Order: sequence, then structure tokens, then C-alpha cells
Amino acid sequence: MISVSNSFVGHVFSIYLARSTDEEVINTKVASGGAVTAILSYALDTGLIDGVVTAKRTSGLEGEAVVARSRKELLATVGNKWSIVPLASRIRAKIEENDLNQVSVVCLPCQAQFFGQMRDFPMLETDFGERIEYIISLFCMGTFAFETFTNYLYRNHGIRGRDVKDIILRGDVIEVHHPGGVLRLSIRDIYQHLQVGCLVCSDYTGNWSDISAGIVETKPGWTMLIARNKKADELIKNAKKHGYIEVTDGSPFIGDVITRAREKLTRSQKNMMYLF
Repeated sequence: MISVSNSFVGHVFSIYLARSTDEEVINTKVASGGAVTAILSYALDTGLIDGVVTAKRTSGLEGEAVVARSRKELLATVGNKWSIVPLASRIRAKIEENDLNQVSVVCLPCQAQFFGQMRDFPMLETDFGERIEYIISLFCMGTFAFETFTNYLYRNHGIRGRDVKDIILRGDVIEVHHPGGVLRLSIRDIYQHLQVGCLVCSDYTGNWSDISAGIVETKPGWTMLIARNKKADELIKNAKKHGYIEVTDGSPFIGDVITRAREKLTRSQKNMMYLF
């Protein structure tokens, strides 16, 4: 067990490195390992949940909130999203439109806090927190302010937002894939194009989630999974038991995550001083 005060990543029940055993999942454009897709496929197949509310990229950097109710629909949502999709404002409509009673939400740390607090501390009869079975947060250093970043790409590099095929983080460099090739930018040089809220956010992993998931640069092809409670840990173990994922101990690699989390916390504190 890693204490909150020492880890920068919130409460930790267990830590794993995992990857999908399904070749189709691995070969689909997943960020790393495909473990989240595989675990959610297991949960859908076994009836633990009846839908997944997540974001799907539509074109360029734009995306929308969608519901996946099958493995096929889930595979259609995978891939990096670098601009925020307003899940919080649309999730209730998505749940009611699709008559869902047990959903998993895949979201960012800021959204995980909203969903987690609503589920754990309901205030209104109209709250839908009791329908949220699992909250899965993706590691996040920040998302781009859409208009600002697309204007920057076009003004400085002649790349239109709609032509961006993918954005991949590699260490301190992001790769912007577009029809003309790959543009490499220092992550520090483009911090100014992040959402203002991201610049003061201190949560890298999603402390309010059931499972936090993301890339570990020193272990490519695997997904780091941080289970925050027994229920989440059992979900991961059962997905492994039924052959959806392979799993190994993630503890030796948690230092990489802590480093990123510390960087985001430091950035947040510095920016808060400037703003207030």
C-alpha cells in the first residue's frame, strides 16, 4: 500500500501492468497495451455493466460523448483525445437515452472527481450516481484549448485542425501526425495552449476514480493500472482469470507515474501563484 502523502497519485489498493490478449485490440489504435479496452470488454460480455460512456474522436482534435454497448462499439472509441469532451454535461442524457443502469465511465481526472463525488455523496434525487458502476480515469497532463491550439498549428506550421490524424506523447515531445508527415513539438513549448483549468489542476492520475490507467514510458506496450479499491482490484483480476488481459506487478514502475504527478502538482502550484 502506498500512502497518499508520499505517492502524489492518491489512494492505492494495487498496482499492475497489463495488456490485452486480443490481437484485434492490440492492433487497433490504442495508446498502450489495450488493457482498459479489454477490461471493459470483459465487463460488457459478463453483464457487470450495460454500457460504457466515453469520448470518441470525430475528426482532427474534435470529439463527442458516446455510449458503447458492445466490444465492436468500444473498439471504435479507442485512441488519443487531446481536447476535452464535455462528458459531465452529457452523461445523464446518454444514460437515459440508452436506458442504462450500470455504466462505466472513462474520463479525465477532473471529470472523475465530479462523477466520484456525485456517486459517493449524492445530493439530489435527480442525481444518477447510483448508475455508475466503475469510474476509469486516464492519466492526464492537460488538454488543449481547441481554438487556441488549432490556430497555433495553422499559423506556425500550416496544419489545419481537421487534418490532425493523431497526437502521441513521447517523453517530453508530442508528435502531431498529419497528411504531410509528423510534426514534433516540445511539450513545454505548447503548455500555453492548454486549457486554463488544466494549468491549475494538480491531479495527474484521477484520485476519485476506481481505476487509473495510462502509459509508462519505460514499459512500452503495457498499461499501468492503479486500482483504488477492492471492487476495482477484483475487476482486473477477473479479467485476467477469464483471459482478457495478461498482468504483471506494476510496483517497480510506479516511480515514473509519481514523477509525472509531481510535475503536474508543481506546475499547478506555480500557476496558482500567478493567478491569485
